[in-house]
Amino acid sequence: MVTEARGADRLPRIALTGATGYAGGAFLRHLSGMSSPWPVTALVRQPPPRRLPFVTYVQGEIPGRLPVGFPPPGTDVLVHLANENRSRDREVLHAVNVAGTRALLGAAPDSLKGVLLGSSMSVYGRGAQIRVAETAPVRPSTELGRARLGAERAVAESMRRCGGTAYLLRPRFITGRDDLSFLPGIRRLRHLPLRVRADRTHFSVIDVEDYGSVIAQLARRVLERAARGTPVRTAVNVGYRRPVALQDLFDLLAPPPGPEPVRWLPAAPVRAVCAVLPGHGASRLGERLELVTRSHWADVGLLESEIGTALTAKSPETVVRSYRAYEPEQEAS
Repeated sequence: MVTEARGADRLPRIALTGATGYAGGAFLRHLSGMSSPWPVTALVRQPPPRRLPFVTYVQGEIPGRLPVGFPPPGTDVLVHLANENRSRDREVLHAVNVAGTRALLGAAPDSLKGVLLGSSMSVYGRGAQIRVAETAPVRPSTELGRARLGAERAVAESMRRCGGTAYLLRPRFITGRDDLSFLPGIRRLRHLPLRVRADRTHFSVIDVEDYGSVIAQLARRVLERAARGTPVRTAVNVGYRRPVALQDLFDLLAPPPGPEPVRWLPAAPVRAVCAVLPGHGASRLGERLELVTRSHWADVGLLESEIGTALTAKSPETVVRSYRAYEPEQEAS
């Protein structure tokens, strides 16, 4: 049973976007485990078949169908997890992630004490990142990264004007037993003849259920900071304190069928070629190789100062290993 964090003496009233997404679903699962779940008003395109009793579902969409009255009066914390991350069109990304965020903030009630924004370490840009801190320069190299940074700045400026708290959440890789992106990508990498220094390539990861817990704990911190008159506007790297090595992921995941590929092709020239080839396919491949063949490792000291170390001290290898228990069931289905 999940228990509420200590702090403010009443339940936070939450407005949530992205409720049916990967992170939003984990956040709601965390709340549902509380003895007294917080009241949530969730903006959704369509209400889910199975509705949670503590959630009020409001139909709409960012940016084009933002309903009047969302976020509703009395909202304490806006948890904004809805974003466009599949399109490569600059105008679409800006319309949803930047203009949509501004519209949401413009509709927020005076009761709002803070915003949690789901962003990403992609705002730090290309290149290996070793223990990168929130104070590091932001140099996003993709249209998506630039749109995320635009949303971060909109939230920080809005909370600066009203004296509220802004937590700009920057995970790198969000994993889970139903992860459809990161871990499958690592499995595919094992099949390629790329030469990668797997023992020296490290990643910051966070299990999606733990990410839901982080969001809830920081939402409570918004109320605590409001009560004390100590609001902050800051980016927050999200992950376990210790990164996981690519080699350990290779060892933990099921080995590819047949012999290991001969790793004769250096990763760096492949990334360089992808960067200059025309077409979205080459560009997308280059971005994926950038992610899985270079370290992306964040310092999470600031997160620990806000929520403590119990969650961040988890072993990422143990977390990934725990997913194995579900693999036979998935294969059988």
